[in-house]
Amino acid sequence: KQYTVDINQLDLDAAYQYAVVPKVSTDVFLTAKLTDWNKYNFLSGEANLFFEGTFIGKSLINTAATTDTLNLSLGADKNIVVTRTSLKNLAEKQSLSSNRKETRDWQIEVKNRKSQPVDLLIEDQVPVSQNSSIEVETQELSGGQMDKNTGKVSWSFSLKPQDDKKQVKNG
Repeated sequence: KQYTVDINQLDLDAAYQYAVVPKVSTDVFLTAKLTDWNKYNFLSGEANLFFEGTFIGKSLINTAATTDTLNLSLGADKNIVVTRTSLKNLAEKQSLSSNRKETRDWQIEVKNRKSQPVDLLIEDQVPVSQNSSIEVETQELSGGQMDKNTGKVSWSFSLKPQDDKKQVKNG
């Protein structure tokens, strides 16, 4: 007969952050970042996670990680709504040359339907050219930080309860 035995139960302070990659999925995931986690002598394996007294699922703890911060996913939160829509998709061919110019605008809209403020990280991407004859120009990132090598664009901000925010990416 199988038994489940608690090895240890800890109440840990964590920094919470919501994260979303709307190009892939509009689900917003809550992550808990635990610092100084090495002092607890965790074992590698599956852990049951409770948030605000409610069982939210299982996560894997990897004690072979070399970072000082352990990130645990606490699942998706449907009270933060994200949409990513194309505003315009223009393609034009210049008459005097064979050059073609495409402009793509994306709008990412976030709505916090929770009763408390949330810290949110939004990640998206602009194309990165691997061909010297193709040039990519980013026009507007609405305050996002872009990694030129990967094209990854990140926005990190706090969103008040019942508030919404729009980010526009042109390129």
